[in-house]
Amino acid sequence: MKLTIIGNGYTAQFLAKDALRYGYEVSIITRNISNPETNIHYLNFFDYNNVAKKLINENVVSTVPFNEEGFDPVLKKYKKSISLNENNIIYYSATSVYGSGIVDESSKPSPKHKRGITRLSCEKEWVKANSQTSIFRISGIYGPNRHPMIKYLNGNNEVYFKENYISNRIHVEDLSSLTLQFINQNCQEKILNISDPKKISNYDAIKFVSDELNLVKPKLIKYDPTKVSEMLKSFYDINRTVKSKIIDNELSYKFKYPDYKLALLNLTKSLLDSD
Repeated sequence: MKLTIIGNGYTAQFLAKDALRYGYEVSIITRNISNPETNIHYLNFFDYNNVAKKLINENVVSTVPFNEEGFDPVLKKYKKSISLNENNIIYYSATSVYGSGIVDESSKPSPKHKRGITRLSCEKEWVKANSQTSIFRISGIYGPNRHPMIKYLNGNNEVYFKENYISNRIHVEDLSSLTLQFINQNCQEKILNISDPKKISNYDAIKFVSDELNLVKPKLIKYDPTKVSEMLKSFYDINRTVKSKIIDNELSYKFKYPDYKLALLNLTKSLLDSD
């Protein structure tokens, strides 16, 4: 089994290591080959001939977001190669393509902000390039070295709060495991929502951790859309609860980290223990 991952960011690095444990031959296509891991084959994004061969002949997961102009850089350069691929193709998108309310894979996308609108446009371009493409709509990714308790322990205990707002999250290790299980089971579903099952607000999760570890209490900052960045506004403006019929029914996946507050507690303990 061969897997080519496009992009070498946070999630791609976890996915690559996980795939090696499953016995995959792993390649990463990236613009910046820094800190290479052993047993992984790296290709420069601009090495057209070799990259094209990978994108035609292997299972592909693209973790690359759209660029500043709103275009997908992978399709811009390698659309023809993608179109010829008969293996598994997965495009990592985001739940920002949905509107408000309870959503699952059958829900019609209704993005309200530019990021969601652009994400949806990229999804359509991937499916247009290859109809076999599976779209993974992913909630906020967290994990080691990427979670809100890092800045909290560094002295910033301000936490935004919005009434009835629930955070949709997924641990990077669950995202990686779900991706590989999807490929291993040769799942044919075209849309997959990825979000942990036990929903909680970011404030309540952080308060739980601070209470458990006797940390300084979080300073509640009431969300005001007129006083935050567009990025933060795109997260807090829409109240949605992300669910997945496919994970529950088709994949029967057992989450490693189903409960965000407990996972956040363990991540915080690890940070404190490392000091």
